[in-house]
Amino acid sequence: MKSAILVIAGLSISCSTAMAQEPQPAPILTRDQFLSYAAGAVVAGMYCGKLELNADFFLGYEYTTGVYPPLDPNFRSEMARVEKDAKSDLYNYCKVARLMFYKGNKPKPLAAPLLVDKQ
Repeated sequence: MKSAILVIAGLSISCSTAMAQEPQPAPILTRDQFLSYAAGAVVAGMYCGKLELNADFFLGYEYTTGVYPPLDPNFRSEMARVEKDAKSDLYNYCKVARLMFYKGNKPKPLAAPLLVDKQ
């Protein structure tokens, strides 16, 4: 009887500690990553007809970090570089941008949910 009580107590303690552990937080984009991804998403929004920027994600990132891409001096140069690359092969650029940034991807976009369907 004692051993059964000890086994049940041990199991309940191990189960409660396993449930008490918090899940790992999702990876957070660094400032430079966000600026680079934002430039890619803005170019995709300009040239890929069915996509537009996910304003909720942009506003949330700006609110939590204070980074606003259009005012950052590195953003314009990054956007010019990405735009030049996109113009050289627009079809493939839009295809890759959809994989990387489209919010509707299952299970999730490869980089960040920066693009949604135009409404």
